[in-house]
Amino acid sequence: MPRLLPDPAYFATLPKVITSGAVILRDEDGRFVIEKPNYRAHWLLPGGGVDPGEDARACAQREVMEELGLDVEVGRLLAVDWLPSSPVHSAPMGVHFLFDAGVIPRAELEARIVPQASELDDWALIAESQADMLSAWGASRARRALAVLRGEAEVDMFSHPPRPVG
Repeated sequence: MPRLLPDPAYFATLPKVITSGAVILRDEDGRFVIEKPNYRAHWLLPGGGVDPGEDARACAQREVMEELGLDVEVGRLLAVDWLPSSPVHSAPMGVHFLFDAGVIPRAELEARIVPQASELDDWALIAESQADMLSAWGASRARRALAVLRGEAEVDMFSHPPRPVG
């Protein structure tokens, strides 16, 4: 006898989760690509929200193509971040995946990247020492991912404290 899933009403009672896929894309000198969205005050790693039924790795590849015009091979998982929900901000919990998109020489990146005009103001290659251009959360996850790439850390899920009130 086939195993039946619970009633759809049960699924409706479960918490909602936002999921994203992003990448660390480096040049030959170890700098990594960041992008400046026109809807945020800080810079972000290339990536975005997972569409219904989409795999986080496929999402990361799609987002890099949409945002930067690059068809990259999205490789191994470098970091997983979990953020709790925030009733104050009406934000559901989130699970965010960060993948390795490899190395592309700087000259090739400069020649090939075409920022998505409707979403991005700019892009840049930065050294790890400049990671604070990202949000505190973004800088932390970028540094952890770079440590994994250097063999100094293992992939692990990082749980963030509750979001601030206000």
